[in-house]
Amino acid sequence: MDSVLRQRILKQVGDRLNIRAKKLNNSHWSYVKVLILFIILQLIGVTFFLKGFLLSRTVLDNTSTCVNENCFKPSHFNKAVLIVIDALRFDFVIPNEGSKEMYHNQLPVLYDLTQSHKENSLLLKFIADPPTTTLQRLKGLTTGSLPTFIDAGSNFNGDVIDEDNWISQLYYNNKSVAFIGDDTWTALFNPFFNQKLSFPYDSLNVWDLHTVDNGVIEHIFPLLENNNKKDWDVMIAHLLGVDHAGHRYGPKHFSMAAKLKQMNEFISNVISEIDNETLLLVMGDHGMDQTGNHGGESKDEVEAALFMYSKKPFFGRLEDSYYNISNAGKYHRSVNQIDLVPTLSLLLGLPIPYNNLGIPIQECFNNNIENLARANFETVTQIQNYRNSSSILAGDEEINNKYQELFEIYKKNSYDKTDFNVAALNYQALSLDRCKNLWARFDLLSISIGVSLLFVSLCLMLTYSKIIPSIVICQLNDQFFNVGVFSMFLGITITNSIFFVLRPETLNFAWSSLLGVGFGIIIGILVPLMDRYSIPWLLAQIRENVLDGGWSYLSFAFLLIHCLIFASNSFVIWEDKIVSFLLSTFGFISLIRNLQKKYSANDTSSNLSKILGIYHSLMFIILQRLSSTITLCREEQHPYCRSNFEITWWSVLLLYITSYLLPECLKAFYNITSSYQTAAQMWISKGLKYSMVCVAVYWTLELIEHDDKFSSLSFINLEVLKSIKLTISRTILGISLIAANISWSFGPICIKLEINDNNNSKEKSAVSNKGKEAYIVGYGNVYGSSYFLLIVNFLVAVLMATKPLGELSLFLLVNQILSLLELADILQLKNHSIITVVLSLLAYSNFFSTGHQATLQSIQWEIGFLATETIMFPFNQIPIILNTFGGFIICSLTAGLLSVYKRSPSSKPITLISKIAENLIFFIMINLFLAFGSTLMTTFFRRHLMVWKIFAPRCFFSCMVLIVINAITIITIVSTGFVVKKFFYITN
Repeated sequence: MDSVLRQRILKQVGDRLNIRAKKLNNSHWSYVKVLILFIILQLIGVTFFLKGFLLSRTVLDNTSTCVNENCFKPSHFNKAVLIVIDALRFDFVIPNEGSKEMYHNQLPVLYDLTQSHKENSLLLKFIADPPTTTLQRLKGLTTGSLPTFIDAGSNFNGDVIDEDNWISQLYYNNKSVAFIGDDTWTALFNPFFNQKLSFPYDSLNVWDLHTVDNGVIEHIFPLLENNNKKDWDVMIAHLLGVDHAGHRYGPKHFSMAAKLKQMNEFISNVISEIDNETLLLVMGDHGMDQTGNHGGESKDEVEAALFMYSKKPFFGRLEDSYYNISNAGKYHRSVNQIDLVPTLSLLLGLPIPYNNLGIPIQECFNNNIENLARANFETVTQIQNYRNSSSILAGDEEINNKYQELFEIYKKNSYDKTDFNVAALNYQALSLDRCKNLWARFDLLSISIGVSLLFVSLCLMLTYSKIIPSIVICQLNDQFFNVGVFSMFLGITITNSIFFVLRPETLNFAWSSLLGVGFGIIIGILVPLMDRYSIPWLLAQIRENVLDGGWSYLSFAFLLIHCLIFASNSFVIWEDKIVSFLLSTFGFISLIRNLQKKYSANDTSSNLSKILGIYHSLMFIILQRLSSTITLCREEQHPYCRSNFEITWWSVLLLYITSYLLPECLKAFYNITSSYQTAAQMWISKGLKYSMVCVAVYWTLELIEHDDKFSSLSFINLEVLKSIKLTISRTILGISLIAANISWSFGPICIKLEINDNNNSKEKSAVSNKGKEAYIVGYGNVYGSSYFLLIVNFLVAVLMATKPLGELSLFLLVNQILSLLELADILQLKNHSIITVVLSLLAYSNFFSTGHQATLQSIQWEIGFLATETIMFPFNQIPIILNTFGGFIICSLTAGLLSVYKRSPSSKPITLISKIAENLIFFIMINLFLAFGSTLMTTFFRRHLMVWKIFAPRCFFSCMVLIVINAITIITIVSTGFVVKKFFYITN
């Protein structure tokens, strides 16, 4: 009977545990599902905003032809050799006596020829239209049209150009085009190249300085031999070594000097090989800034060089007033890159591409004023034809009247050709300016929808995380999801019905359906809430639950100040300093709060808490100050900022020191709760330490490989070094992102069972048995100690993808996070908004101190080749994401730690999961608030002079951060829930 009763009791207990476990599991996944709904709503808002804000222009598919197929050809050139030296900045080719910069005076052949053979050569500043990315520049150089900002995102995804261009005109006029070099050209023009004379090379491996250049040199000279000249009419060669040297080392490195010397010799050899009927053009597609990057619109990025050469005297000169006279000499006039299109087309006897907006380069025609007038007339006629074919441009009466005046003047038997040429230049300048203004028309409907969805999402998340009680949210989660999914289909039906009635120009069926999904999610969240609460009640709870004290007001002030940065271009420029100031302010206020605690002779624990609070406050301030000294300056911050983000011997040496210090710091924090047991010892003392040593070895080899003091040594085998580096990076990334996380999922536990006669540690749970007691060491932080090992896994991956000074910044970040966790415990702020706000600020601070700014050119593209030498998805993209958003990844994972740090296994695990979800959603909400503020201010300043230089890049960065944080938050809530459920099963 006792046995049967015991079995019944055990069965009842087991059934109850199973019910509780099932309820816990359902509750956990309900939070995940609702979080996914919020994420979808945010993504829809961001997508609509970007659709409306990113400018695009309508490309006409017309193709130019010559009257009676007889094109104007004012030159003797039957062939042309076009050499593009990627990132050939203008000051790379002019002399600079007395300069100690390595990139000066290394490529003198172009300038020397313009001085000694003025009628045979021409050297000009070649002004690029931003964005200064290669693919967009090639489009401008061949079509004569202007890029829009949205084109920058397609720099790594080029499609065949479908608008008229001089390369396709060569093809349609039975001309043969040979090509060697950067494979971006084949992505754009492959159908028009002579396939037997096409030799493309992989273009995006910025760590490879020589393969493309050596390939060009190998193939170009055989094609220049007399026997092979009949096989081609135009030859294009695109070299990448200068650009890659800039990306990898910057322009001041010896590798840049070596590359420029190589280009000087190469061009000299090409000049000696061409004949009298061949036109040689040497140009840069853009420049580079002082860090070696490009993409923006700074002077160094947009000023490239254009050199033209003919063995027959051909080029004229304008009056001196047209040129910039400098110490290096004159004849440095600036021309737009689109001006190459009509110039080259006319010189080769081709129709000017239909979408061209440029004007002929006058020096190529003014040796005969009749030819210059004819060239200008042909071009303005082509521009007017383009304008007449465009519904947007055709109605400009001022432009039309100017063209009509030019047409009437030109048709006269006698006219002042000098005045006509000036008038033609004025016509083209006005037309270009009008086009730029008209193409800056934003889709305000899509922008408004996007900003509105972000705002509604912000309000819903605030209500969900801070206003409605957790117990109610837990009960409503399934309703939110079920009603939301049903409402999506209802929303799609309603929005498409409206679409078919109104048919707005900027929305199609797909966009209308996407909007319906967004409305459906909003309805799915609102209906269950409105069924229980009224709007006045919800508003009344804001003061009670959101602004409930001094710390709450401080967190709101920090968040508001950070958001208001976007209202001023100057504040955006200095965001790194503002964020650092806010963090230091938090540390200072925390210090004051700890100093205000009263000393008690009878309360040792309270006194110790005060001392520790003071210590961690000071450490937080000191670490922030150290972190802020690591800088990569924006162009606009000069001369008040000096970059120091470089790979040096001392920075690599510090990596070895931090590989010892960081594990020891983590060990010390684990020992606070006696949690440095079993799995923690393996993960931290072995895994983290050895991984950091391997990362330090990697950067040591990188430095050896590219330091001229070592790379020239005979016993240094560069191929072996590359193999070792690839092995290290692949091993570390593979272990940290895959193997270690799989191992972690099987449940590392940072506790230890001890049997002692007497032990009073507060961090141990005791069980008596026959006079002895069994103690579970580390019981007071079972959740936090286990979960933090997951953060260590991702930390190792981020360290591997970060440059040495950035790794030092991450070392400081981890210690700041640990001090922040201790302050949250000491000041009893674990689930308070101020800790989450500070955590978000730490992520932004680390972004700036790891060598980044909210600019396109600060992206460290070379990190994409950390684990592979070729373009291979996703092995190029993952390191770049880890490098750019590493701080946000670490802080997003830490947001899940706030509720479980220094917490024993809970008797109410569902409540604990709700607290975790609350912190995570609030962390997302902080960044959503910043994204909303950024989109709103960028929309407001859409006509500002600095919109594309400052406001828009910062806005797009906010959107990218929001996407990354949402993705990592899904991992965080799943992982923290996994930890809570694991210890529920263990303790029950």
